[in-house]
Amino acid sequence: MSDKVTISILGCGWLGFPLATSLIAEGFHVRATTTTPAKLAVFEQTGIDPYLVQFSSHGEQPDLKNLFAADILIIAIPPGRRDPAGFENYREMVKQVCSCLPGSRVSRIIYISSTAVYSDNNSIVDDYTDVAPESESGKLIVEAEALLRQQNISLVLLRLSGLIGPGRMPGKFFAGRSEIPDGLAPVNLIHLDDVIAIIRYFVLNPKTAGVYNACAPSHPDRASFYTLAARKEGLPLPQFILEKEKWKIIASRRLKAETDYNFKVPSLMNWLNSLREDR
Repeated sequence: MSDKVTISILGCGWLGFPLATSLIAEGFHVRATTTTPAKLAVFEQTGIDPYLVQFSSHGEQPDLKNLFAADILIIAIPPGRRDPAGFENYREMVKQVCSCLPGSRVSRIIYISSTAVYSDNNSIVDDYTDVAPESESGKLIVEAEALLRQQNISLVLLRLSGLIGPGRMPGKFFAGRSEIPDGLAPVNLIHLDDVIAIIRYFVLNPKTAGVYNACAPSHPDRASFYTLAARKEGLPLPQFILEKEKWKIIASRRLKAETDYNFKVPSLMNWLNSLREDR
C-alpha cells in the first residue's frame, strides 16, 4: 500500500517533521507545510515535498490544491495557548481545510487533538468521556473537532497528552519554581516516539476511526516526576505543594482494547532514570 499512498501533513514542526521522515522511510510520498522559508530546503533534502503555507484570518487564502491531492491528510498544527490572533488563524485553517475537502482526493483525516478537551474532574477519563475543556486552546480544539466531524470523510481524532522527547524535555517545565500546586496529582504525558508509532498505526490501518486517547500508561505524581526530570537535566529543582486538588488520569482505552500497540515508553519514571544526568 505504501508505494501508492500520498500523505499530506499540515504543520511539520516538532512532531510533524520526524513523523514525515518516518513515513518517507516506509515508502510513502509525503507533502508537508511550513511557515518558515528557510525550512523548504531542509524538507527537500529529507525527501519531503515542501509547501510554504500561512493561514491567516485577515490575509489571502493559501493555495492548498496540491496538498489535497493526497490520500491521507494529517493535521498537526497546534492551536497555541494564549494568543487570540493565533486562535483566529487556527479557526481559519480548520475552515479552509473543510472547504477544500469536497471533490478532493483526500479520503481520510488524522487530526492531532489534545486531552486538554477534558476537565480536571478528579477521575479517570477515557475516549468516551464527555469533553469539558477549561482552557481557551482546549475549547478551540473541541470546536475544530466538531467541524471535522461534519465532513463526510473517515476521521481519527487522536487526543494526545502532554508531549515529551528530544527538544521538549520535562525538566524545564517547572525548573526553579516554588509553591507549585497539586504536587501529588498524576502526570499525563506521552513520548514523541510513541506518538509517531501510533500515527503510523492509524496510517496502516484505514478502518480505524473516531476518538483515541494516547497517553503513557504510567502516571507518577508531579512532584516526583518533575523533580527527577530537573535533576537529570542539571536544573534548579522545583518545589511542589504536596496536595492533590485538581487532577485527572488519561486512559487510552481504545488503543488498549482495539489494537496490539505496545508503548515504547510505558514507564515515565524508568525513562527518566535511563537518561544521562547533566551536571
